[in-house]
Amino acid sequence: MNPDPDNLPPQLTQRFLRWFLREELAEEVEGDLEEKFYQTLEEHSLARARRNYWYQVFHYLRPFAIKNLTSLHHPTQYAMFNHFVKISWRNLLKNRGYSLINIGGLGVGMAVALLIGLWIHYETNIDSFHENLDRIGIIRKHTLFNDTKDTQLFVPLPLYEVLGSDYPEIKHITRFKGGSVSLMAEERKVRQTGQYVDPDFLDMFSFPLIQGNRATALNDPKSIILTESLAKTLFGNDDPMGKIVRINNEYDAQVTGVISDIPENSFFSYITFLAPFEYNLANSYLQRYRDDWGSNVIWTFLEMNEGVSMDVFSDKISLINRENDPKSPEQKLSIQPFGEFHLYGEYENWENAGGKIAYVRLFGIIGVLVLLIACINFMNLSTARSEKRAQEVGIRKAIGSLRTQLILQFFSESVMIALLAFLLSIGLVFIGLPYLRDLGFEHITLDVSSRFLWVIGFGICLITGLIAGSYPALYLSSFQPVKILKGTFTQGRGPVVFRKVLVVFQFVISVGLIIGTLVVFHQINYAKSRSIGYNLDNLISIQGSEDIAQNFEALKQALLNTGYVEAVARTSSPMTEVYNKWSDFSWEGKDPNSRIALEALMTGWDYENAAGLTFTQGRPFSPEFSTDSNAVILNETALDIIGYDDPIGRTMTSGGREMTIVGIVEDVLMLNPFETVAPGVIMFVPDIANNVLIRIKSGVNVKEALIAIQPAFETYNPAFPFEYSFVDEEFNKKFAMESQVGKLAGVFALLTIFISALGLFGLASYVAEQRTKEIGIRKVLGASVVSLWGMLSKDFVRLVLISCFIAIPLAYYAMQHWLQQYDYRIELSWWVFTAAGLGALLLTLATVSYQTIKAALANPVKSLRSE
Repeated sequence: MNPDPDNLPPQLTQRFLRWFLREELAEEVEGDLEEKFYQTLEEHSLARARRNYWYQVFHYLRPFAIKNLTSLHHPTQYAMFNHFVKISWRNLLKNRGYSLINIGGLGVGMAVALLIGLWIHYETNIDSFHENLDRIGIIRKHTLFNDTKDTQLFVPLPLYEVLGSDYPEIKHITRFKGGSVSLMAEERKVRQTGQYVDPDFLDMFSFPLIQGNRATALNDPKSIILTESLAKTLFGNDDPMGKIVRINNEYDAQVTGVISDIPENSFFSYITFLAPFEYNLANSYLQRYRDDWGSNVIWTFLEMNEGVSMDVFSDKISLINRENDPKSPEQKLSIQPFGEFHLYGEYENWENAGGKIAYVRLFGIIGVLVLLIACINFMNLSTARSEKRAQEVGIRKAIGSLRTQLILQFFSESVMIALLAFLLSIGLVFIGLPYLRDLGFEHITLDVSSRFLWVIGFGICLITGLIAGSYPALYLSSFQPVKILKGTFTQGRGPVVFRKVLVVFQFVISVGLIIGTLVVFHQINYAKSRSIGYNLDNLISIQGSEDIAQNFEALKQALLNTGYVEAVARTSSPMTEVYNKWSDFSWEGKDPNSRIALEALMTGWDYENAAGLTFTQGRPFSPEFSTDSNAVILNETALDIIGYDDPIGRTMTSGGREMTIVGIVEDVLMLNPFETVAPGVIMFVPDIANNVLIRIKSGVNVKEALIAIQPAFETYNPAFPFEYSFVDEEFNKKFAMESQVGKLAGVFALLTIFISALGLFGLASYVAEQRTKEIGIRKVLGASVVSLWGMLSKDFVRLVLISCFIAIPLAYYAMQHWLQQYDYRIELSWWVFTAAGLGALLLTLATVSYQTIKAALANPVKSLRSE
């Protein structure tokens, strides 16, 4: 049977293998690799099979297997190879300054490429360890509200029963709902984050079960599975199996299993326990949504049977929700492969719009460009110093050296420099990683014992050496020995122009990265400076519980009695999140065909004081008004949609409850700071306590305040440890991705500039050396130091200015495109481009000035003595 043409080993890799592999090994090795490829394809996925094929091919990059290296067994060829190495080493030592510049530049470039490569490898292998990853999917729901097509992960609860019973294409399915809970065992209590799941969860995902039976561990509604570290936290070195854990001080669960700690390269890494979903369903608010197709309350994962197309099945179930919820016709379901969940998590207009994959590609390109810039430095310095090597080339050719031998000589030098640079890059990565922990590299490690690292490293050295040494090797080996030995050899304009083009290319990239970094930080600061509708300062958020709900009034009074607290309020969600969004609101004049959803926050008295809201009309909830039991407050965006000219005292309904509008507040920014605020309402529901807001008085010592309020929580919320978060810190987390991108871009921009400046320094040094006699004559004839400095610097300045003129429009187009993803965004300002250009220009002058001024100040007698 012929293999599927779409499931073949990568053709490029096969050609590469046939190119370097010894002929007597080719048939056997290629057969073994193909067999391994199809075995991996059958057991895992096509992507994994191809990755493994690449790895195996690089594994054969060893002396015994490479065609050209087999000839080294011949004494003459070995002597020539040994000669190449010796000459290369002597040239490095003879020209220490240029060697250090080349090795340093390449080393930094390789370090950047290696860091980015490690980060990309980590990001692209999230959850790749699941055996059936290619058959696991997560259901997404597409909705249409407020004239906007949105995509969400929360789906209706009854969907699980329908899919599980009516569709044989599904092998496993699980509901997924969790949160942070209190766990108590013996005298220990901790707050941990876990998930309530169905038994199929353990069959779908490859989490090793250290203790317990995978088939029965979640069958009992009052069972619990702990991670290895949580089990040790709760029970020390005792065997946890069969022990009792009290959850939220509400019920006891028996430990029926222990799983290995979930690795950091997994979406589920935050999970420390698993518990049966059925218990959560029967004993929480979820039970009222058991048959409700209009409420989206859980996530749902599923695993397809072998041979079932996930895309085809996704189309098959797309209208299930619409068929069961006729009041919401503009909605559909789809399945996203879980392997794409991490990198392709963003949707626009119901279509996948990428996600983190954009940054993976961006930094991959940056890594390649930085390494290319480092290679350009090597090319520039090698060709610039060609006259120094001309005599050597002429003599070698005159005594019979072939051009291929000269090319091999120059390639051996470049590969040797690349090998030394790679060793330097390893050291730089070790030094740099601790400083990049806060920039997305906290889980990135460099394992020098990894064979994969050294195989890939050797491949990078070989490729870098070939790229960096290609032009110098071909150019230098083309010299004609007759002209060289007669002394009539001159360097043409071609190499000079080529060097200038390479310098321009370097600074186009450098200036572009500078502009990009400035724009990213300008956008972040712009979003941080917008009005958010409440006061972040001295505001503390604490997760609620059943005990807090029951004892709230006593807790509130105890907190106020400390003298450190200004206001306390309980809410349905924290200040930086929205848990509820409903589409059943109605009001006078609403178009019955409109699809409008309002974000809903529920709270009681003093919320306005705790949060620091700003009212534009009306008043907050007040115990002085008995009618406030059915009161509602709108934000300005909601008022614009409802359209009331005089809203105070007007009514609206939700869920059969008629509410009176008592106030209008400025839009409160609770979600994405780069998007417009959605229409929202604040409803008076005094018995809810999902979250507690505490405003500390201004001017007091916050540390002392926390110590003072802790006993109140230990008294009225005894099952939970006292844990809190500052709202301003939670708000700043919303900028994490953009800040990470900006800082990384800044770091890489600085390193790129450093490499470019290093190359300029070397070129300036060479130019000053070549024009020593000319400078001496000009000084004798009365030239000033300033005029000489200008003469030597103007060519470099001209190249950088050309770079700026090329980089600015390219960067403008790229950053304008990047900004389009944000509703709340800056307008690109002229100062960004001016600052980047001036920065590059000043850096250039600072770099070349040392060598040019040094040459200008030199004594002309010394330079003209030989004349």
